[in-house]
Amino acid sequence: MKKILVLAILSLFVLAACNGGNPADKVATEVTKQTIKIGASIPLTGDTAFIGIANKNGMSMALEETKAKSTKYNYELIFEDDKLDPKTTTTAVNKLISIDGVQVVTSISSGTGNAAAPIASANNVVHFGIASDANIATLNKNSFIHWTSPEEEAKAWVNEAEKRGVKKLAILGVQQQGEVAIMDAVKEATTGTSVDVVFDETFEFGTTDFRTIIIKAKKAKPDMYMLLAFSPEIDNLHKQMKELGIKEELTSIEAFELSDKAEQFEGYWYVNAADPSETFVSKYKTKFGDDSMFASGNAYDVFNLLVQAFEDAGDGKTIPTTEQVAAQLKQIKDFPGALGPLTVGSDGIVKSGAVVRTIKDGKQVTLT
Repeated sequence: MKKILVLAILSLFVLAACNGGNPADKVATEVTKQTIKIGASIPLTGDTAFIGIANKNGMSMALEETKAKSTKYNYELIFEDDKLDPKTTTTAVNKLISIDGVQVVTSISSGTGNAAAPIASANNVVHFGIASDANIATLNKNSFIHWTSPEEEAKAWVNEAEKRGVKKLAILGVQQQGEVAIMDAVKEATTGTSVDVVFDETFEFGTTDFRTIIIKAKKAKPDMYMLLAFSPEIDNLHKQMKELGIKEELTSIEAFELSDKAEQFEGYWYVNAADPSETFVSKYKTKFGDDSMFASGNAYDVFNLLVQAFEDAGDGKTIPTTEQVAAQLKQIKDFPGALGPLTVGSDGIVKSGAVVRTIKDGKQVTLT
């Protein structure tokens, strides 16, 4: 029996030598490999859950691909439901940092991004938002955003509007940082053009009766209305506009895709952030079988940009500091992203273009 045991042990050592060394050494290497935790505060329930689910899908797909590669660090995703509500975001982000111990917090939308970024900054954690409001990046230390700027989207909208002969525009939007930034950008972009903004007014989240603002806008006699809001406000606004006999064409920047009832805007044109590549779209639909992809490409890119920064900043033995990761992010240029080659500016904003789309058969279709 002793001879058999000795032979078995010797066999294990021979096998280990043939495989390039002691298996215990390889196990130890895996155990000591540091894990980078990335926390995402996103809407997973409520009227805008479809946005959060697309975001979660994009990041999860990027994580799966990263796990198949040889990396210095392990990566983990932790998701918290913020219902796209800034107050809930505050609770979610504090939990991700203080309890889960994440090195990075991500968010989607300007409202939640403006809630998340200062908390991340105060706790010396990297924040990466998908949002229109540039202040999220420029006013908060170690904070970044990956979304087409309101100025770029407004320029694309005005170019298309002039081609289509739009003369008088009314803008109705929710009082939220990103939507206000878009509204201001449109007013600036129309200056000196053939398009005149004849009415603009905002309303609060939770508004259900839009009749007063609609009647005021109607008196300005626009030939087009721009709607800037999320579900359920945009859905109720549109419904009441039809009830009050508004016949003029509708348009938007982004907001038609912020409704979970996109089919109601059938045939209308609008502007949104850059399209993800056909390769990404094909992979996404094959994996998830879902046409609801709002910002999924951005989420995919955000995860991959963070991995690139951690891998470049760290030695694999210790986790790099927030400052090292932030500095590395700002060195990234022409990164092959889902939205094309990506460059992170010194202001923390990832540069990308805008596209003109329409709703056809209830789905988003890019025109230019």
